[in-house]
Amino acid sequence: MSVLDFGEKRPSQIPIVVLDTETTGLQPYLGHRVVEIAAVRLENWQRVGEFSRLIQPERPMDPDAAAINGITDRDLIGQPIFAAVAADLLAFMDGALLVAHNAAFDAGFVGQEYIIAGYAAQRAPGEPALPQPWLCTLQLARRHFYFGKNNLGHIARQLGVRVGRAHRALTDVYTTAEILKRMAHDLEKKRFVTTADLLHAQGGPIYTPAAPVTAVPPLIAQAIAQKKPLQIRYFGQSGESRRQISPKYVTENEGIAYLIAYCHTQQAQRTFRLDRILDAVLLD
Repeated sequence: MSVLDFGEKRPSQIPIVVLDTETTGLQPYLGHRVVEIAAVRLENWQRVGEFSRLIQPERPMDPDAAAINGITDRDLIGQPIFAAVAADLLAFMDGALLVAHNAAFDAGFVGQEYIIAGYAAQRAPGEPALPQPWLCTLQLARRHFYFGKNNLGHIARQLGVRVGRAHRALTDVYTTAEILKRMAHDLEKKRFVTTADLLHAQGGPIYTPAAPVTAVPPLIAQAIAQKKPLQIRYFGQSGESRRQISPKYVTENEGIAYLIAYCHTQQAQRTFRLDRILDAVLLD
């Protein structure tokens, strides 16, 4: 699904999935993960489906993130990992324009989760993890409205949208959906009528990231595939050190590749620049 597939159709003529995530932190390429995802599917502006899940991120919550969204490590005990709900969410989003408030953030996290779950392997190199574009109510607010502040709660109050509990995914989804409806109505007066018009109005379509294209050293790739630990020699900010790690997955940001791993030396998840791993030995 691309911009061309939506053509010159109005938002009311296509399926729309409004989505929101809560996460362990702010940077997916440094190992932060989704802990809650919620979405509502709209057709002709009417709700036809709802999706809401807590997700086990396989790492601890960042205290700052937990303070904002109220989700604790205890809340996530026994919840499914993202890979267990990925197919259901993919079916829920099928054929729809994706919408979020600060879409680049949500697209980054959702795309990273699909990459970790192995779905990006089905895409051509360099293609986004999900095919459809995202529309961003935050970008529309910044470019075409004058709310003073552009956080979700403030915009909702300015537009007369009822606000529930902030920073929980499903509540934010319904708030965003109502904001989108009112923005689309107001933007029609400025001749932003079709879906393509709205994507242009925000500065162009937003997509999920593509899978890393950096070549992963064979020994590290083997350790990830076989879930085996490594002994590495690493050059970090404090100099050279030796670490025993259990590699999880590789990410990429602005041309720099990172290895996300559990560090047995420090007994915590850590992020290692791939180009600073000087050598590695596979452990049984």
